[in-house]
Amino acid sequence: MSETTTRRDRKKQQTRQAVGAAAMRLFLDRGFDSVTIADVAREADVAVQTVFNHFPSKEHLFFQERDSYVSSPSTAIRESGADEPIARALARGYLRLLGDYHVAGLLVHSVDYQRTLDASPALRTRELELRQEREDLLAATLAETAPPLGEGLRPRLMAAFASAVDRVLDAELRRRLLAGEPAGQVQDSVRPMVAELFDAAENACRDVRERM
Repeated sequence: MSETTTRRDRKKQQTRQAVGAAAMRLFLDRGFDSVTIADVAREADVAVQTVFNHFPSKEHLFFQERDSYVSSPSTAIRESGADEPIARALARGYLRLLGDYHVAGLLVHSVDYQRTLDASPALRTRELELRQEREDLLAATLAETAPPLGEGLRPRLMAAFASAVDRVLDAELRRRLLAGEPAGQVQDSVRPMVAELFDAAENACRDVRERM
């Protein structure tokens, strides 16, 4: 029974990956707004309902890494040791997610991905919503940490700082990739920036007056 379940789950995952890959090929080739769910189903050679079984909307097809993206900073904080600075945990989480993207080959296509995103108002809106979900989840997680960053408005402020650091780093990644730098080289070159910027964010948050 367990073997059957495992085989079934494996087949479902393979179908999901095939549908996701087909969708991204079409989005990057034609643009998000001109592709329909029916187009994705034909490209993946599955029924339309099969697409919906795995992805409830077109936006979910585009933002396939949504769950790991939203939860990554909070997960890094929860996994951190008692003596690990917040900045170090956040830097570790960012670099781990970046490494996952590189291994999956997503960095290689990130310029085309960003261009497709920028061309679609619906995707830009959804991206902002995902960033806000990420920030809200991080703020809630930080509120459970020890003082001073777990007190008053500091969790919300630190989460906002972390979100700003994410945007700055993401923009630098896109700039370097657009300039033609190899994905592996880009990943290595931003590593020291990641630590430096998250350190600056944590120091700024700790310097806020106690009335916060």
